Formats: sequence, C-alpha cells, structure tokens
Amino acid sequence: MSPPRPARSADAAPCHQKGWLSVVSRSRVSKKKERRCCGGRKGAGSSGAGTLLSVPDDILGAIFASGSLTAADVVCCAATCRGWGRVVASRSEYVSRGLPPLGRYLSSLAVGIFRAPITRMRTPHFIPTAAWARLLSDRRISLLDGFQVDGELLNYARPVASRNGRLVLQLSPTDGARGLALCVCNPMTGDLAILPRLSSNNKPRRNWFPYGCALFTDDDFDPLRSSSPFFRLLLLYNNGASKTVLRCYSSDAGCWGQEIDITGVASISSQKMRQIFQAVLRRGAAFWPLDDGALGVRLDLERPETMDVHLLPFYPPHYMSDNRLLGMSPDKRLFVVHFVRWQGFLSGILSYFDIDGDDISTGRENSEPGGKMLYPMFDMKIGSCGDQLATLKLRWFCEKSGLILFTLGESSGYSGTFTLDVRSSMVEKVANNYSWSCFVGYEMDMATYFAALTA
Repeated sequence: MSPPRPARSADAAPCHQKGWLSVVSRSRVSKKKERRCCGGRKGAGSSGAGTLLSVPDDILGAIFASGSLTAADVVCCAATCRGWGRVVASRSEYVSRGLPPLGRYLSSLAVGIFRAPITRMRTPHFIPTAAWARLLSDRRISLLDGFQVDGELLNYARPVASRNGRLVLQLSPTDGARGLALCVCNPMTGDLAILPRLSSNNKPRRNWFPYGCALFTDDDFDPLRSSSPFFRLLLLYNNGASKTVLRCYSSDAGCWGQEIDITGVASISSQKMRQIFQAVLRRGAAFWPLDDGALGVRLDLERPETMDVHLLPFYPPHYMSDNRLLGMSPDKRLFVVHFVRWQGFLSGILSYFDIDGDDISTGRENSEPGGKMLYPMFDMKIGSCGDQLATLKLRWFCEKSGLILFTLGESSGYSGTFTLDVRSSMVEKVANNYSWSCFVGYEMDMATYFAALTA
C-alpha cells in the first residue's frame, strides 16, 4: 500500500503551544532539568547513533507511513532513537494515516476519565490513568489547561461522549438562551468547535432534554482521508411525548440537519431515554444498547439525512441498563457485555453479534456458546446472595484500548472505579470514588499519540 500524501513538510518536531500536549512537554522538560541537576547521563542509545541517521527525514517519514510497519513497530522505532522519534512526532498525522488497522487493542491510548463538575470545581473533573499520572509527574491537570478560551465558556459543562481524541461537552446555558448547547473539542491539541443551539418540543428542563449522542470522525468513513477537523454528531432524543427522532450535525456544513422520525423502529420512553448510554461505532454505523437489542444507525457520508436504521435483537433481552454495555473488537465485531457471578467471582461475559458485512439489518446477538467470552476477575469474590452486584454500574468501553470502565458501591466490598482489560483480563483500580455522574472515558487518537511520544 502506498503511503498517503503528506499534508505538509516539517523539519522539526512541532512546538505544542496549546492543549495537554504542551503540558506534557513542560513536564518532560522539568524532568530533564532535574536529571541534569542530579548528574544523570544520557543512555547509550539516546544520541540516536545509527546507519539510518544519514537518511533524510522525509524519506524516513515515508518509510514509517508506508504501511509495512504496524503502530507498535513505529512506537518501538520512536523509542529506539531520538531522531526517529522526532520524525514520527513531527509527521504524526501523516504517519498515522499510512498505518494498517491496529488489529489489536493498544492500552496506552487510554488517557483517563471525565466526569461532571464536583462541588468545588466548575469544569469537568479529570482522573488520569496510572500511566498518564506518571507522565504528568503526578501534576493535577484541568480541562482548562488544554484550551485558550474564556474559562467561563466551560463552567459547569458536562461530558457527553468521546471518541478518537475528541470530547463532546454539554455547555451550561448563558444569558437566558434556550436550547441544547454542545461543543466538540480535543483536550490534547486544544481544538474546540461550538455547535449551533438545538431546540426540541420535549419541554426541556434547565435547557436540556434526555438524549443519546454518537460522534463520527473522518476515520469512521475513510481511514485514509487526510487529517481534518471533520466530524458528525448524531443525537437520539424524543420530540414530543411519543416521537423518537434522530438529528445529525455536520461540521463541514456547519449546521444541524432535519429530524428523522424512527418511532416505527424504536419508540423510546422518556424514562428509558435517560438511561441511554455510550454509543459505539462500526464501519460508519452507530449502535446504542436498548432493552431488546442494539439500535443501529448507518449514516451516508454524502447525504447526512439519509439514515439506515435497524434494531439488532438481543438473546435474551438485557433489561438492566446499568449492567449492559456495547463494545467493539479490533476486527470490528460488535459485542454486548454484562457482568455476572461465576464460581464465586465477579466475571464479565462478552456476547458477539453476527453482522453480514456492512448490512446492519442482518445483525443479531449470537446465542451459541461459541459466540461468548468469559472474563473472570479472581481478585473480586462475590457472595451467593448477589447483593454485592446491586451497586454495579458498567460505565464506558474504550474502543481503541479495550478497557471496560465500571464502578462498585460500598456494599460490594470493592468500592471504587475500575478498568477491566479485555485483552489481558487484568483489573486495575482507577479511583476510590464510585458515585460519578456524566461519566466518559477518554482516549487519544493515533496521531496525537505519536506526537506525545516526544512532546
């Protein structure tokens, strides 16, 4: 596969002036200064000595983006030689576009968790993963550290969705304005776009109404597209007492499309709409978990108001909204996960869907034993009465890193926020708190990850 054409040439690693990448840069500079003061010396390989140093940077960049290397290979190259790392970082978008699909989960893409503002904080609270806490030298980081905007814009904003490095925030109403106000931003790079307000006939309380949100990026339609701020935001909500609709915002058009009535496929009550959680995406289609199945919506790239909508049935139905979550495997297989007690231990069960290519109308949960995967957590014993599962909440699935985020309350005996790595079956505690609201997991996109290697 020939590499994509680079959007621009760069002779040196970019200087990150905004976004969390700039914070990472400052943290690393501080570490280097501290090592010098302590008499530390460079490692044998840090000078970047090697036969490939004589190869021009543009040629090296083309090699990294040729498609013959995997993402893991590129990361190893960047870690081996400082010069190679600079080439990868300065051409991160170009290199990331030329790589083949990941083919596996990459846990280092997970950055942390966003939640609604707490009592003493006005902006969404961020909790980093253990790896990112080390990278930041245990420095506390705020959402405002990533943006050069008026701090009041993000006051009391609530995280709604996140994918491929972008975060969707519901903004607090200002100046008596009516309607739902949203923005799409990238904390790592500092990019931010404010969407036009959206009104509804659903008698919004406090200027908002229950809805589901799915974020599409250019990767969802064409992985080889040149990098751009392109995105589509798809909302699922009720307009009136008995009308369930979809509505799509397109960043290239800069406006909301028309409402699409899907009541004939899925009529969702207001109570159930409040239980709509994360949407996962597969090949240009978004999926939300409902009681009887996964609601699938495929967008048309050229005609955003053309949507293919189907309900992919569960076998059996999953009526407990706190104990169901949709996810995606590296080979683009949709699955639903729920937790059970298995031989005395808390365990996750993944049930895969069978979908014929991109035709979501053929999709249904595989009811055969071979279509399920068991993930026992041997460090978490559960009593036979089952009361310990009463406080369980499955919160988020990080589709690139393969982490299931969940919380357990006090009565479980293991209160806190945890991650289950579906690749290694390892469980890690992220925070002691478990009573979160507006809980969103956050991952970097691959281009930002490469840029962060030498930030």
